Amino acid sequence: MMRRIGWLCLVWIVSLPLFSQQLRREYERELSVGCTGGIGLSRVSFLHNNAYRMNELGNQGFTTGYRMGVVTRFLSQRHFGIQLELNYVRSGWSELFYDDSGITKVNDYDMQNVRLTRRLHYLEIPFLAHIYFGERRVRFFVELGPEVSVMMKYGDLTWNIPESDERRKAIPLDDPRLGDDYGRLDYGLAGGIGFDIQTGNVHTIIGGRFTYAFKDLYGNNKSDVFQRSNNQLINITATILVPVLKYKEKKR
Repeated sequence: MMRRIGWLCLVWIVSLPLFSQQLRREYERELSVGCTGGIGLSRVSFLHNNAYRMNELGNQGFTTGYRMGVVTRFLSQRHFGIQLELNYVRSGWSELFYDDSGITKVNDYDMQNVRLTRRLHYLEIPFLAHIYFGERRVRFFVELGPEVSVMMKYGDLTWNIPESDERRKAIPLDDPRLGDDYGRLDYGLAGGIGFDIQTGNVHTIIGGRFTYAFKDLYGNNKSDVFQRSNNQLINITATILVPVLKYKEKKR
């Protein structure tokens, strides 16, 4: 379902410049460059192929991370532009085995309060449609578009229990979370909202973004352990953009 929604959004983004041609009037085109950075929350959404093994997954929560990089934005029409970024992103997942009863049985081991965490590091390239509203100095914007990511580092799986603890044996050895067999390439859909405040010749942008990956981190065939293991990220970022080129074009 999410993949269908993603494709519909991409068709909508590609169509936007065509519709905007009908509304063209005098406007100022602007090419800006800058840098961005912020904090985020990330998770990997796991779903077992075998329903009887679902208890081998802890309660899936978010773990903290960050995003930082460089940005190029081109406002080509009134209220419309495109934005290209190159970011370094630290994401990952955290899961906690917990039950209100005080006992969480996994393969005869009590995993209550055991936490698993892994850090993932990506080089991310979003290509976004940038749609803005408002006056020249203060604008509200919406962004939406595809992104491609390449994993740069696959961190070690960390436990909050020592290596000698018998409970580490509760997770079967065929579980890919324990190993290093993963996909380096990721792709998905990113969307966000925020405010653009222009002071002098500088744009200060505060925004939030959600990224949903379509590709799974691990194999998703019927013979694999998981049928789903995709990245999901939420980021709050601050961006500084400086225009490097401006010019006006009148309606033909």
